[in-house]
Amino acid sequence: MPTQIAETTRRWREWWMTDTAFGAAASDGSAAALVRRLRIVATSSSVSAIVPVAVVLACAASQLIQRSGPSAERPVAALVVSALLALPLLVRRRLPLTVFAVLALIAFVQWALDLRLVADIALLIAVYTVAAAYPARTAWAAAVVVEVGAVLAVLRWQASGYRIESLVLLTGPLIAAVCAGIAVRNRRNAILAAADGAQRRERERHQTELLTAARHRQQIAREMHDVVAHGLSVMVTLTEGALATGDRDPAATRDAMKRVADIGRQALDDMRDLVRVLRADELPRRPQPGVDDVETLLDECRRTGVDIEFVVEGTATDVSAPEGLTVYRIVQEALTNVRKHADATTVRVNLVYRGDAIDVEIVDDGRSSGRSAEPGFGLTGVAERAAVHGGRTESGPLVGGGWRVWACIPTRRVATGADR
Repeated sequence: MPTQIAETTRRWREWWMTDTAFGAAASDGSAAALVRRLRIVATSSSVSAIVPVAVVLACAASQLIQRSGPSAERPVAALVVSALLALPLLVRRRLPLTVFAVLALIAFVQWALDLRLVADIALLIAVYTVAAAYPARTAWAAAVVVEVGAVLAVLRWQASGYRIESLVLLTGPLIAAVCAGIAVRNRRNAILAAADGAQRRERERHQTELLTAARHRQQIAREMHDVVAHGLSVMVTLTEGALATGDRDPAATRDAMKRVADIGRQALDDMRDLVRVLRADELPRRPQPGVDDVETLLDECRRTGVDIEFVVEGTATDVSAPEGLTVYRIVQEALTNVRKHADATTVRVNLVYRGDAIDVEIVDDGRSSGRSAEPGFGLTGVAERAAVHGGRTESGPLVGGGWRVWACIPTRRVATGADR
């Protein structure tokens, strides 16, 4: 016998410690664990559906057990009507208005049968559910229906001297139920709005990151094209010239190959500077080229055998580094296209200072049939660079032969020491 008692005690203890919220929380050794488990149980859909029904049935059973009021003379009818008032609450969250309408109809039948039941509190629960699920005007309309029922009940079952007090006592809980439901609905809507706002901000942040990454990729591709294409085109031209002279002019060949090596080193330096710009922890060791470096760029191209005329019009003004770099890259790209596609012998480069802008024009006498009017990577980069500063570009063949690239770059006056 003692062994059986001990075994039974052990099984009950295992069940308590593993299958109940209290036992699991106790084994966890914290009151917070118990609170968390009870909160999960309390907020589960099945519990929230059963508890109101149990409360209504418990109140009805208490009234029948005490045999209080005229309904005690008809316990079966009272029990059936109480059950009919309680059971629809099981689906009140899925069908709030339907459940309320059914309960209102049952309550009217109850009033017609002259049954005074505590189970009428089911109507308060139904009104609360309607207020929590629908706009305020729907909730107050449901409250008016219940208030009409309260007036009918007071007129039928209450003595004339106590009707006002009874109606006030019935109206107070009704208003509280409506207000509680509206408060729950507003809080739920606020939580949903906050969640939607957070999701929208997350989507916007992600979209911004994608756009920023796309702009960075575009900028990297543009810089890579300008640096690499120009250097390689000059190197190819010089190498072809060296191969053409060959043994006839060894000195010219050596000079051309020396220039190829110099241009290659310069291209490598430009690439290193570009990589340093892309890395946040480093800055380029050399300043970026600008308007003042255009002449050096033209001298480099003249060594490839192209006759270049450089014309500057207007009064030279200081320009910002980004604007100067844009002018330089536009001239660089135009000259690269001349060497790659045009077989030109003469190129004219015009810089026109107009106070608030710089006009850049590159015109060559090469053939235009080999070049497409559709913008390639280089011409697209020219247009993009100009657009960054609010400028515009034009490019295309000339009527008498040749090709023209034109760009207008708005400038901002750079403050000098005298301006400060």
